[in-house]
Amino acid sequence: MKIALLSAFYEPYMSGAEQMVKEIAERLGKEHEIHLITGRFDKSLAKAEERANFKLVRLGIGHKQIDKLLYPFLAAWETKKIKADIAHAIMESYAGGALIVFKFIAPNIPRLLTLQSGNLEDDVKQSKFLVKIFYRMIHEAPDRITAISHYLAKRLERLNIDKGEISITPNGIDFSEVPDGIEPIKNRVVFLGRLSYEKGLDHLLNAWPAVRQAVPDAQLFLVGPDGDAADKVKNLAKELNLADSVTFTGGMPHGEALKEIKKSEIFICPSLAEGLGNVFIEAQACGVPPIGTRVGGIPDIIDNEKTGLLIEPKSPDAISAAIIRLLNDRALYAAIKSNVVASARRFEWDAIIKKIDGIYQSFLK
Repeated sequence: MKIALLSAFYEPYMSGAEQMVKEIAERLGKEHEIHLITGRFDKSLAKAEERANFKLVRLGIGHKQIDKLLYPFLAAWETKKIKADIAHAIMESYAGGALIVFKFIAPNIPRLLTLQSGNLEDDVKQSKFLVKIFYRMIHEAPDRITAISHYLAKRLERLNIDKGEISITPNGIDFSEVPDGIEPIKNRVVFLGRLSYEKGLDHLLNAWPAVRQAVPDAQLFLVGPDGDAADKVKNLAKELNLADSVTFTGGMPHGEALKEIKKSEIFICPSLAEGLGNVFIEAQACGVPPIGTRVGGIPDIIDNEKTGLLIEPKSPDAISAAIIRLLNDRALYAAIKSNVVASARRFEWDAIIKKIDGIYQSFLK
């Protein structure tokens, strides 16, 4: 088959959604002709590349804001031009918007959308002009939909849109990337992610003084690049006088970030929204018990008190209680730790990509 894989972002702009794109292109490109169609965003990036198993096409003029707006139109026309058998959009934003255009210019070619975004139903997002206009249309444009979590799959019910069975195709993990030979440091707690609003880091910092009171030598490491909440959380850390126990490491390569998880006894991310939450899978794969909130797709990953702890969002009291509990109750900690790697194995890429290929094959039938 000739497959147009639509992702507004790709290397060097990578997150969970883009990792799925990479795995599909590299693994299924051995069996199908895959054209990965993405935005250019930077004039230094080549317009086209021949990768080992797929063709990479970057569209736009090399300006991030302009190229995002152009992407739905340019990607739809590029997909029609190459005469794709299937158009598969990853992420229900700009790539999903391309399916709206494609539905009009090539209505007979099958359209598949994978839902990835956990915060689109947030009031802040819903108040944005483009989201208001295109949100429903994006979910109506594809012939079939997959979702990375059960929470996202149920969005179609909330929108009262019937697309038949919604297949769950989560983002996965490559166990070959998990570092070896690193022992956890006692009472070390780590967060990994962008310093952005939806990660709930202000609640984590407000919880930290209580953790330090109960466990005086506890250390918190916040690993990740600056996001829209970076200034707020760094200033909050100063106001709370946390300099001796909270470290902001900044962003780092993925392999180094996994080492930071591996060195820790607990992983914590008190998210306000998550499509799935790949970083919780990564923590489990590293053998580190995670603490997450009951939002989005996180309950798909964490079975409370078996493969981690689940808490309510926006609650410093719940955060501090969960961290203190895991650090002090070593029997519970050991029991959870013994289960986490097996839990992460459910998300290995081989099985996920095989399921996606099966969906491609079903279009031909």
